[in-house]
Amino acid sequence: RTLKNYKYNLEMFAERMNKSAAKITTDDIRGYIGYLAENRHLAETSLQTHINTLRAFFGWLHIEEKIKKNPMAKIKSLKLDKKGARQALTVEELERLRDACVTYREKALIEFLVSSGCRLSEVAQLSASDLDLMSRSVQVTGKGDKDRVVFFSIRARLMIEEYMMQRKGGTGLFVSSKAPYEPLKPRAIQRMVRAISLRAGLDKRVHPHLLRHTFATLALNGGMDIAVIQRLLG
Repeated sequence: RTLKNYKYNLEMFAERMNKSAAKITTDDIRGYIGYLAENRHLAETSLQTHINTLRAFFGWLHIEEKIKKNPMAKIKSLKLDKKGARQALTVEELERLRDACVTYREKALIEFLVSSGCRLSEVAQLSASDLDLMSRSVQVTGKGDKDRVVFFSIRARLMIEEYMMQRKGGTGLFVSSKAPYEPLKPRAIQRMVRAISLRAGLDKRVHPHLLRHTFATLALNGGMDIAVIQRLLG
């Protein structure tokens, strides 16, 4: 996915520049970053991803002696508010998110994400049959193809059971609402979480990773050992 995103970012840059890499100047890149911010309205974190992509690309071109000067040398990274960006949802914000859920699919998704601490990619590849509803556990495959067992709450199990009874088909844990009921892709899950948060009127940008972070924060505040939390997060 990282390679795919880098490729997409570079293709977007190439299309905008329409000139060879050797002729690109620092001013060209500054203009491009300005275009992304003002015309595409990208958030600072997304802007920084584009800057990182270009820095890696032009750094490689310079090392390989494909270009004489590195136009990224004078481009500084943005000063991101990492603490603010990673701030977990409060108990009140989480309740507002729950209240904003309309369907059982939405309720099941939010409860599963916030009670299991799973990564977005891990949730997207789960099948409904993978879940052990009795023990409220499931084995997921994380980064580096490492397997681990995660657990989910009673509320998550109830919402999942209701969702399973209502949906019309599909083998994935979370599937599209139309035939052939394919498993939801990561982007679709992101969009769903975003739509729920907008409905809830939350100020912060809510995404699956923030719910993973919220899981860790709530577990820590509840007295869970940090080593156990790390193991559950993989």
